[in-house]
Amino acid sequence: MKSIVIIFPYFGKLPAQYKMWRESALLNPSVDFLFFTDAEVQPAPNIIVNRMSFGEFRRVVQRAFDFPIVLDRPYKLCEYKPAYGYILQDYIKGYDFWGFGDLDLVYGDLRTFITDSVLRHKFVLGWGHLSLFMNDTATNTYFMERVEGFQYYRDAFQTPAITFFDEYGHRGCSDKWKACRPDDCWTETPFDNVSKPKQSFHFASLTRGWAQVLFEHKESRLYMLRFSNGKIERRESLYAHFQHRPFMKDAVTDYRHFLVTPTSVVDFPLRHTSLWLRFHCRKRPLETLYFQWKDRILWKLHLSRFK
Repeated sequence: MKSIVIIFPYFGKLPAQYKMWRESALLNPSVDFLFFTDAEVQPAPNIIVNRMSFGEFRRVVQRAFDFPIVLDRPYKLCEYKPAYGYILQDYIKGYDFWGFGDLDLVYGDLRTFITDSVLRHKFVLGWGHLSLFMNDTATNTYFMERVEGFQYYRDAFQTPAITFFDEYGHRGCSDKWKACRPDDCWTETPFDNVSKPKQSFHFASLTRGWAQVLFEHKESRLYMLRFSNGKIERRESLYAHFQHRPFMKDAVTDYRHFLVTPTSVVDFPLRHTSLWLRFHCRKRPLETLYFQWKDRILWKLHLSRFK
């Protein structure tokens, strides 16, 4: 089995989904999670914690480059994700693969999907929520390669603006891998990137098409649920990503079996299950409308600061 480490430089308040993320990470003991953080992250057998301030980590990043970088706030770290294998090479020696990801999600059984057959590729997935790279010099330095029509890493690292260098759809590093080295890429989407509240307050999988869904986590496995013709359908997921939902509450008492709803994480209902699932699956048009208007107002206020 090929070894994997997923890297998390994280500074500030942990997201509302962190406890759920942690419990699902502990249920993937064959994968290591490497933190550089000032947050309250407790070490575990597969959770490795390097405690440092954001300023200290910024100096670690700067030492990797011979030009002055811009890293003025933690959010700017997103730009540097594809370079972690190069920047932090002394921390990941001995691993076959390294990766980066987000904490506002829940994992299923990672090895069910990311098999050794998948890990014959050098570049896996490519999304900001989870990406993996073969740990070799050529792969770890590919982000530096200049290719016409794609972002150049020096430009991304030397501007205060967010360029989405790590993401698809912005001519960044993932787009470059997929376009220029397709045979080295595994870019399937067996995960669920959930709609933002302003798009639909209920869960809709932007990745796999199901709407009005919930997520069931049982032991180490994650399932997307929906009602179809009066019956519950289940589809296993690699992970589910819950962006822009800081209001989610965690009320789980037994993490061996829990349910993720649009507003909270709760123990899986074992009585009147179908009734409870239908209730949590319901459409929420008023909540969607509220977040749509809230987003518009906040955006206008943001723009007014620059007039």
